[in-house]
Amino acid sequence: MYNQYEVILPKDVTDFLSELEESAENKFMKAFDKVEKGVIREEYFKKLSNTDGIWEFRIQDKGKWYRILAFFAGGKIILTTHGFQKKGNKTPKKEIDIAERIKKDIKSK
Repeated sequence: MYNQYEVILPKDVTDFLSELEESAENKFMKAFDKVEKGVIREEYFKKLSNTDGIWEFRIQDKGKWYRILAFFAGGKIILTTHGFQKKGNKTPKKEIDIAERIKKDIKSK
């Protein structure tokens, strides 16, 4: 089966993944794989409301919630921006702002 999307992981994201426990990193890799195959479910990939097209990869591991933000960069490319450990119910605005700034910078090139 061919992939419907390509998830791009810049250095900031691969660095974040390498700092996680292996079990958390594996959960993210499974989520990326599912999305690349076109299996998009809110439990692991969700569009954030009130944003300029920002999505989040979502995983829980050992009682901790982690997020990697992303956006559709044209065609079938999903570009991840950065990752963080989520501490509250809402995704922090500063994290969304980082993703939106990266998206704006990429789209302006």
